[in-house]
Amino acid sequence: MRQRLFVFLTIGFVLLPCSAEAQRPRSSDQAQTMFRRMDRDRNGVIDKREAPAKLKAMFGDWDQDSDGKLTRSEFESNFSKRRVRGAASKPGEYVAPAAKQERQPEALQAGDRAPDFTLPRVGGEGTVKLSELYRDKPVVLVFGSISCSPFRQRVQQVEQLYQQHKDNANFLMVYIREAHPDSKIQVKTAAGEEELQTFVQTNNLALRREHAATCERTLSLSFPTVMDGVDNRVNAAYAGWPIRLVVIDTNGRILDPGAPGPQGFTPDKVATWLKTLR
Repeated sequence: MRQRLFVFLTIGFVLLPCSAEAQRPRSSDQAQTMFRRMDRDRNGVIDKREAPAKLKAMFGDWDQDSDGKLTRSEFESNFSKRRVRGAASKPGEYVAPAAKQERQPEALQAGDRAPDFTLPRVGGEGTVKLSELYRDKPVVLVFGSISCSPFRQRVQQVEQLYQQHKDNANFLMVYIREAHPDSKIQVKTAAGEEELQTFVQTNNLALRREHAATCERTLSLSFPTVMDGVDNRVNAAYAGWPIRLVVIDTNGRILDPGAPGPQGFTPDKVATWLKTLR
């Protein structure tokens, strides 16, 4: 059977709780129930003594008037901003609403020619051109941003695939605009220390490069990273936001356009394609 070579384009953007499902706010009734449980002395406010550990870690952010107490209004307002699936899983983290305006209309179908691009490297000088990557072996392009929790989780599977298949496929991450700008995330600094950082939207390449480098470092990604341009042309061409996997063959044709993430971001499917190359 003739062996086929493919280019895997992983477009990981920033959105889910990047999806509508994960963005769906908890009900007001649920917030009120939790507030009543925490307000043990029934005085209509929650102080730090009553707050559970996770709430204590975020207390300063939730206490909008800094009076050392959370009113019902303060609690419900901040509660509604948190995702149902608890993407803000570490103390002090905060998940901002998804930048849904970044989503692009579906444009590519199987058999279409993959839009070519040349993008600057994050960790060094020079650029990377897509059409030069799929000449001799598959390419897995990972498009994403650090503010998308499902991306942070699932890209670890892509890293595993890279370690297993890097002799048979090229891997490249493309960093795009943030899925959840203004989110607060615990990251690893250049000095190797952990700290909470707020990730605003990347409207210039300098900031995008900084976010991309932090993403690489925090998630321990070893494959190269490039950045989408300020015109966000690559995201628009592939409708990659929030995250997506696109398979491209060595003729530069779309083999599998994938589906919108986060549900459509399926490293297991990529693994199946890569196994055919052995």
